[in-house]
Amino acid sequence: MTLFHDYLEGTFDNKEQALKHPTRYARIIVTHKWIGGDWFEGTQSYHKREPYRQFRMRVFPDGEKFRVRNYTLNGDYKSGCDTIFEMVGNKFYGKNIDCDCWVYWKGVKTYLTNDIILGYNFYHVMDSGIEPVTGKKLWGSQWGHLEFKRQTSSAG
Repeated sequence: MTLFHDYLEGTFDNKEQALKHPTRYARIIVTHKWIGGDWFEGTQSYHKREPYRQFRMRVFPDGEKFRVRNYTLNGDYKSGCDTIFEMVGNKFYGKNIDCDCWVYWKGVKTYLTNDIILGYNFYHVMDSGIEPVTGKKLWGSQWGHLEFKRQTSSAG
Protein backbone atom coordinates (compact mmCIF):
# COMPACT_ATOMS: atom_id res chain seq x y z
CA MET A 1 0.00 0.00 0.00
CA THR A 2 1.04 3.58 -0.49
CA LEU A 3 1.71 6.05 2.30
CA PHE A 4 -1.68 7.62 1.56
CA HIS A 5 -3.38 4.24 2.06
CA ASP A 6 -1.54 3.81 5.38
CA TYR A 7 -2.77 7.23 6.56
CA LEU A 8 -6.35 6.66 5.36
CA GLU A 9 -6.94 3.18 6.76
CA GLY A 10 -8.05 2.94 10.37
CA THR A 11 -10.62 3.83 12.99
CA PHE A 12 -10.85 7.47 14.00
CA ASP A 13 -12.71 8.92 17.00
CA ASN A 14 -13.31 12.53 18.08
CA LYS A 15 -13.88 11.51 21.72
CA GLU A 16 -11.54 14.14 23.18
CA GLN A 17 -13.15 16.97 21.21
CA ALA A 18 -16.71 15.80 21.98
CA LEU A 19 -16.01 15.50 25.73
CA LYS A 20 -14.35 18.93 25.81
CA HIS A 21 -17.19 20.64 23.88
CA PRO A 22 -20.31 18.44 24.18
CA THR A 23 -22.70 21.17 23.00
CA ARG A 24 -20.67 21.72 19.82
CA TYR A 25 -19.55 18.25 18.76
CA ALA A 26 -21.23 14.86 18.83
CA ARG A 27 -18.93 11.90 19.35
CA ILE A 28 -18.46 10.22 15.99
CA ILE A 29 -16.49 7.15 14.94
CA VAL A 30 -15.19 6.94 11.35
CA THR A 31 -13.69 3.76 9.92
CA HIS A 32 -11.84 3.25 6.65
CA LYS A 33 -11.07 -0.41 5.99
CA TRP A 34 -8.93 -1.48 3.05
CA ILE A 35 -10.81 -4.22 1.16
CA GLY A 36 -8.29 -4.88 -1.62
CA GLY A 37 -6.69 -3.10 -4.55
CA ASP A 38 -7.55 0.60 -4.48
CA TRP A 39 -10.78 0.04 -2.54
CA PHE A 40 -11.80 1.02 0.98
CA GLU A 41 -15.08 0.52 2.79
CA GLY A 42 -16.12 3.13 5.33
CA THR A 43 -18.64 3.84 8.03
CA GLN A 44 -19.62 6.80 10.15
CA SER A 45 -21.54 6.32 13.38
CA TYR A 46 -22.36 8.07 16.60
CA HIS A 47 -20.57 6.44 19.55
CA LYS A 48 -22.01 2.98 20.34
CA ARG A 49 -24.67 3.23 17.63
CA GLU A 50 -25.24 1.63 14.26
CA PRO A 51 -23.63 3.44 11.31
CA TYR A 52 -25.64 6.30 9.85
CA ARG A 53 -23.47 6.30 6.74
CA GLN A 54 -21.78 3.43 4.90
CA PHE A 55 -19.76 3.96 1.75
CA ARG A 56 -16.94 2.80 -0.49
CA MET A 57 -13.97 4.80 -1.70
CA ARG A 58 -11.52 4.17 -4.51
CA VAL A 59 -8.11 5.84 -4.40
CA PHE A 60 -6.34 6.82 -7.62
CA PRO A 61 -2.98 8.50 -8.18
CA ASP A 62 -3.56 11.88 -9.85
CA GLY A 63 -0.10 13.16 -10.73
CA GLU A 64 1.60 13.91 -7.41
CA LYS A 65 -1.80 13.92 -5.70
CA PHE A 66 -4.45 11.34 -4.84
CA ARG A 67 -8.06 11.36 -5.99
CA VAL A 68 -10.64 9.68 -3.78
CA ARG A 69 -13.82 8.69 -5.59
CA ASN A 70 -16.89 8.02 -3.50
CA TYR A 71 -19.37 5.22 -4.07
CA THR A 72 -22.43 3.77 -2.42
CA LEU A 73 -22.07 0.32 -0.83
CA ASN A 74 -23.54 -1.31 -3.91
CA GLY A 75 -20.95 0.34 -6.16
CA ASP A 76 -22.78 3.35 -7.60
CA TYR A 77 -20.33 6.16 -8.29
CA LYS A 78 -21.22 9.48 -6.64
CA SER A 79 -20.38 11.77 -9.53
CA GLY A 80 -19.11 15.21 -8.54
CA CYS A 81 -18.03 14.05 -5.07
CA ASP A 82 -14.31 13.36 -5.71
CA THR A 83 -11.77 14.70 -3.22
CA ILE A 84 -8.20 15.57 -4.21
CA PHE A 85 -5.46 15.12 -1.60
CA GLU A 86 -2.01 16.68 -1.77
CA MET A 87 0.86 15.97 0.60
CA VAL A 88 2.39 19.04 2.22
CA GLY A 89 5.10 18.25 4.77
CA ASN A 90 3.93 15.09 6.52
CA LYS A 91 0.17 15.68 6.08
CA PHE A 92 -2.30 15.25 3.26
CA TYR A 93 -4.67 18.15 2.58
CA GLY A 94 -7.90 17.33 0.79
CA LYS A 95 -10.73 19.27 -0.81
CA ASN A 96 -13.48 18.44 -3.25
CA ILE A 97 -12.79 19.88 -6.66
CA ASP A 98 -16.16 21.19 -7.81
CA CYS A 99 -19.64 22.10 -6.60
CA ASP A 100 -21.46 19.09 -8.02
CA CYS A 101 -21.77 16.86 -4.93
CA TRP A 102 -25.42 17.32 -4.01
CA VAL A 103 -26.84 16.62 -0.56
CA TYR A 104 -30.43 17.21 0.46
CA TRP A 105 -30.70 18.75 3.92
CA LYS A 106 -34.16 19.35 5.41
CA GLY A 107 -35.62 19.29 1.91
CA VAL A 108 -33.14 21.82 0.51
CA LYS A 109 -30.65 20.90 -2.22
CA THR A 110 -27.13 21.87 -1.09
CA TYR A 111 -23.70 21.14 -2.48
CA LEU A 112 -21.01 19.63 -0.31
CA THR A 113 -17.69 21.29 0.30
CA ASN A 114 -15.06 19.55 2.35
CA ASP A 115 -11.77 20.49 3.93
CA ILE A 116 -9.65 17.60 5.23
CA ILE A 117 -6.29 17.30 6.93
CA LEU A 118 -5.03 13.72 7.18
CA GLY A 119 -1.98 12.81 9.24
CA TYR A 120 -0.85 9.38 10.33
CA ASN A 121 -2.51 9.67 13.75
CA PHE A 122 -5.35 12.07 12.96
CA TYR A 123 -8.12 12.88 10.52
CA HIS A 124 -9.60 16.38 10.66
CA VAL A 125 -12.71 16.97 8.57
CA MET A 126 -15.02 19.89 7.95
CA ASP A 127 -17.96 19.19 5.66
CA SER A 128 -20.37 22.00 4.80
CA GLY A 129 -23.62 22.18 2.87
CA ILE A 130 -23.90 25.29 0.72
CA GLU A 131 -27.16 26.61 -0.73
CA PRO A 132 -26.34 27.09 -4.44
CA VAL A 133 -28.24 30.33 -5.11
CA THR A 134 -27.24 32.36 -2.04
CA GLY A 135 -23.93 30.64 -1.26
CA LYS A 136 -25.03 30.45 2.39
CA LYS A 137 -23.76 27.61 4.57
CA LEU A 138 -26.81 25.66 5.76
CA TRP A 139 -25.21 22.72 7.54
CA GLY A 140 -21.87 21.60 8.93
CA SER A 141 -19.73 22.55 11.89
CA GLN A 142 -19.85 26.16 12.98
CA TRP A 143 -16.76 25.66 15.17
CA GLY A 144 -14.20 24.19 12.82
CA HIS A 145 -12.99 20.73 11.87
CA LEU A 146 -14.11 17.54 13.55
CA GLU A 147 -10.84 16.35 15.10
CA PHE A 148 -10.59 12.58 14.91
CA LYS A 149 -7.67 10.65 16.40
CA ARG A 150 -6.54 7.25 15.18
CA GLN A 151 -7.64 4.52 17.59
CA THR A 152 -5.95 1.31 18.57
CA SER A 153 -8.00 -1.87 18.97
CA SER A 154 -8.21 -1.35 22.74
CA ALA A 155 -9.82 2.11 22.52
CA GLY A 156 -13.39 2.54 23.70
